[in-house]
Amino acid sequence: MAIIIPADLTIVALSRGDLELPQRWTAEHAVAVLRHASDLLKAHANIEFSLGTCEQVVETVPSRRRERRGRRGGLRFPRRPTRPAMGSGCCWSIESRQASSGAQSRQQTRVCVIAHGFDLGATSRMLAHELGRLLALPHVDGGRTPTPGPQHQITAWTKNLMYSGTLSRSAALTPTQVQAARSSPLARRFGGR
Repeated sequence: MAIIIPADLTIVALSRGDLELPQRWTAEHAVAVLRHASDLLKAHANIEFSLGTCEQVVETVPSRRRERRGRRGGLRFPRRPTRPAMGSGCCWSIESRQASSGAQSRQQTRVCVIAHGFDLGATSRMLAHELGRLLALPHVDGGRTPTPGPQHQITAWTKNLMYSGTLSRSAALTPTQVQAARSSPLARRFGGR
């Protein structure tokens, strides 16, 4: 049975004063990226991310070069990218109500942020990787940089969707990762086991 998780989309456009910087993300492009990323996860783990809401916000680029960080739902994410070359970003948030003791419930938000990429396939794989992180999947290489040595290990890492480096076109999940994703806290909120 497919697990369907609604994801709200926020397109972050940047401005400097009264001048809005060129917008690279469009709603159509962002929806296509989400659809391709969802198709990848559905093919491997039978987990879909469906579009909930879609909104656009304009953020002012701070004059300082230092990155400021914000918080959403307890997760840290870049609030105001400082490099104008980034143009814009896209933020997917996943919200759910989780029952707690008594009749009360609390809202929980998980967020992933993706910078614009011209290649739909690469950007979709990057989003699928970030959605995998929201499903509690760790990096297969534990953040280690490949060193000279067993080539088969490096090759296996690069073909895995949860590799921390450049993702292969054939990026996939192992059966153990599929089981972990489907039983993650996020998946369980939407019908997983």
